[in-house]
Amino acid sequence: METDRASKLSSPLGRVLPLLLIGLIWQAASSLSIVDPAFLPSPARIGAAAYDLLTGREIRDNIFITLWRAGLGLTLGSIAGIWLGLMMARSPVFRAYAAPVVGGTYSLPKSALIPLFILWFGIGTVTTVCAVFLACLLPMVVNTAQGVSSTPRVLVWGAEAFGTQPRAMLWRVYLPHALPDIFAGLRVALGFSFVLAISSEMIASTNGIGKLIFMYGENGAYDYMFAAIACVVVVAFLADRLLLMLTAKSLRWHESSRGSS
Repeated sequence: METDRASKLSSPLGRVLPLLLIGLIWQAASSLSIVDPAFLPSPARIGAAAYDLLTGREIRDNIFITLWRAGLGLTLGSIAGIWLGLMMARSPVFRAYAAPVVGGTYSLPKSALIPLFILWFGIGTVTTVCAVFLACLLPMVVNTAQGVSSTPRVLVWGAEAFGTQPRAMLWRVYLPHALPDIFAGLRVALGFSFVLAISSEMIASTNGIGKLIFMYGENGAYDYMFAAIACVVVVAFLADRLLLMLTAKSLRWHESSRGSS
C-alpha cells in the first residue's frame, strides 16, 4: 500500500497536482477579491503576460544575456574552485592559510558584496560575472577538498603498487574519487549562479532578466513581473535537470564500481 502511494506521488501527475491545486486556489482567491489582483495578479493574467513575453523578443534576449553572465561566472568559478580545492586537500601549508579565508567567507551573503563590485567595476557585465564567480567558487572549493581528502588509502596504495607516478595519482585516483562531491558542489554553484546573476542585474546592469523583473515591478506591471519570474524558474529547473542527467552519465562507472564492491 505504502509503495503504491509513493509511486503515485512520484509520478508526473502526482508532482503537477499540488501546483494545479495551488493555482486553482490562487485563481479563486483573486476572482473573489480575497486578494488584491493589483498586487497579486491571478494565474490567468500571469499566463497571458507570459504568452505575450514569450511571443516577443524582449524576454528571450534578456534571458540569453543572463545565461551568458551566469554561465561565464559559473565556469570560471568552478575551474578556480576545483584547482583551489585540490591545493587545499594536497598541501597542508596552503590549507593552513586558505581554510580560515574560505570558512570565513562561505557563510557571507554574496549579494552583500555587489555594492563593492559596483564601486570597483561599475555598472555592467563585469560586476555580475564577479558576483557569480565568487558565489560559485566557494562551494566548489569546499566540495573538491572534501572529495579529495576522503580518498581511501587503499586506492592510493593500489595505484602505487601498479607503478602510478605521484603526478598521475591526481588524475587517476584523487579526482575520479572526488567526482561525486565535485558534481554536488557544481549543483549548488548552479543555483547560486542564477541567484547572484539576477540579484546583481537588478541594481548593477542595464539589461538582463534581473533588470527586466526590477523594471516591471517598479512600473507596477506585476503580471509581467510574475511572468518573468516564472520564466526564470522554468529555465533554472531545466538547467538543474540537465546537470543531473550529466552527473548520472558521468558517474555511471562510479556507481557500478560501488555496486560490484
